[in-house]
Amino acid sequence: MIQRQRSMRFVLSSLVLIFLSGCVGPMVMQETARTVGDGNSELSAAYSSVSQWAAKWNYGLTENWDLGIQLEGLSMGLRTKYSILNNHEGGWSLATAFGAGASIGGSHYYFDLIASHLKGHWEPYTSFRMVHMKIDPVEFKDEKSGQTDFSVDLPDYNYGQYFLGTRYWFDKHWMLSLEGSLAFAIGKGIHFEKAVFVGAGAGYKF
Repeated sequence: MIQRQRSMRFVLSSLVLIFLSGCVGPMVMQETARTVGDGNSELSAAYSSVSQWAAKWNYGLTENWDLGIQLEGLSMGLRTKYSILNNHEGGWSLATAFGAGASIGGSHYYFDLIASHLKGHWEPYTSFRMVHMKIDPVEFKDEKSGQTDFSVDLPDYNYGQYFLGTRYWFDKHWMLSLEGSLAFAIGKGIHFEKAVFVGAGAGYKF
């Protein structure tokens, strides 16, 4: 009986957390400027201090153009990326990306500018993201401490994010990734009390 009550409390608190988490769009990058290649796919999963979990699937429509799906604890949506400079064998790559989707009780669209450099097994990357959100005003609190991480005052607002991370390729298929990011408000409507986030992930390209 006690175990069942604990389980119910956990489920209810998780549902509340997911509901409150709907006030921001995607906040995980875990991706470089290189595309996956014509006809190829890439699956990746990550854990982040902001969205808890994230997963991506990217498919190469052409050699330089990917289409994908992005799922996070905070949002879900479609994503497309085009590489302006695409060095699969090593060197610098540069890409732009656009995504749109939904959070619980809201919607979003965003733009990414990504740069990366492949040398040997390592592929460090950096990115700037700008997000537009539309959602009801809400406050997001940390489940454990009860402290406010960020709050939303207006139904329409913008925020940005800087990303810095790296991938480590064991071979041409398997990789691990580490990432840090800094979020900041653009104009009024959202306030970040906690703005630095870290995460790690793994992926497989085929």
